[in-house]
Amino acid sequence: LMNISSSQLEAIPIPHFPINEKVRLMVLQLNFDALRLKSNRLSDNQYNSQPKVLNLICDDHINGIKITNVADTSLVHLDLTFFTSFEKFSSLIADLAYADLKLSDDFWLPAQSLLTHREMEVLHHVYHGKSSKQIADALNLSARTVELHRQNCSKKIGFITPRSLSRLFSSKVLETYMWSEVNKPTNYINDGQSLA
Repeated sequence: LMNISSSQLEAIPIPHFPINEKVRLMVLQLNFDALRLKSNRLSDNQYNSQPKVLNLICDDHINGIKITNVADTSLVHLDLTFFTSFEKFSSLIADLAYADLKLSDDFWLPAQSLLTHREMEVLHHVYHGKSSKQIADALNLSARTVELHRQNCSKKIGFITPRSLSRLFSSKVLETYMWSEVNKPTNYINDGQSLA
């Protein structure tokens, strides 16, 4: 998430990790076990698809959304209305990350955080080359607790490699933000049109 503050995320009950003042990280998955009618009744449904990396760039000067796809990453310029409710935000994530997912207008899938805030914090330190002991000292935890967080992260996102961590924490996210500020798109999709 780029160019959005914590206060603008108050309607979204999902942990986020601040990379800097302008960039926040969320690691999300859709809860396919809780496919919901808009009336909040639960329904059983399973769906498998490979999600992608989304760079959401908030711009209060536009009305709608503009998507640029590069490999497995989408650069998405959008207005702040997508952050006014959990349902709108979750629907946006489903539409963007799972392009072939077709849901009736009556249904939505809630997004949930794959990693806790503490796990993101630990991984951020791992990305910067710190040992478990150094991380433990920095976060006022025991080294064993840090190791448990690292194991839990591996169970959730797979083997932790420099490449997997760079997709979350590298300066490429900041470079993308700077590039997007210089190269703002001019043709936006209106709210009423499909995101796909």
